[in-house]
Amino acid sequence: MAKKGKTWIKGQLNEKYYKMSKRDGFRARAAYKLIQIDAKYNIFKVKGKYPKKVLDLGAAPGAWIEVILRKYLEIPEAKRYRNFKIIGIDLTTIRPFENAPFIETHRIDIFSEKCEKEIIQPEKLFDIILSDLAPKTSGDFRDIANQEAMVEKVFEFTKYLKKHGHIVVKMFQSEFTNEIMKKWKPHFRILKRMKPPASRESSRELYIVGLNFI
Repeated sequence: MAKKGKTWIKGQLNEKYYKMSKRDGFRARAAYKLIQIDAKYNIFKVKGKYPKKVLDLGAAPGAWIEVILRKYLEIPEAKRYRNFKIIGIDLTTIRPFENAPFIETHRIDIFSEKCEKEIIQPEKLFDIILSDLAPKTSGDFRDIANQEAMVEKVFEFTKYLKKHGHIVVKMFQSEFTNEIMKKWKPHFRILKRMKPPASRESSRELYIVGLNFI
């Protein structure tokens, strides 16, 4: 087992996007998945404007928040975005972002009643909802059930999504993928699936991208 562990670690250290994340100062290689999704679907423009409120589910360690932050700092009108806010939620503690008071992070279960009652305020809807959530795997049929429940829960959060807003949800390819596409297609002008180049070839993960919420 020790030898296998060393091989896996070596593979990680030599992996292209891992190296890029170290070079570019991102907390994780997952940053490039969001960058690639945005490059294809321009998710950080809602009706031609940069979003003012973003919800990031499964946010730890914070790489997607870093991507959003860098996008925000690039726009000329950033200083005028006084109400700009990013809310990151995960079961794992997210290391704070210094000098960015508009980033709010919470260690909480998205299935908990407290999450929606105390953290997500219905009167302040989100322009974008992102989810890189994935369940801890046990190696049996429960993995699929847990993942499907998680995807369904994330899509339920569209009740906090503004009209014309966007959503990005990670899921694992299965028969459930077609079901979720069919169920949610009527709620978005565009609903697509994408496997970013930064996703490992061996992984079944893909991302459902919903644009222009109806």
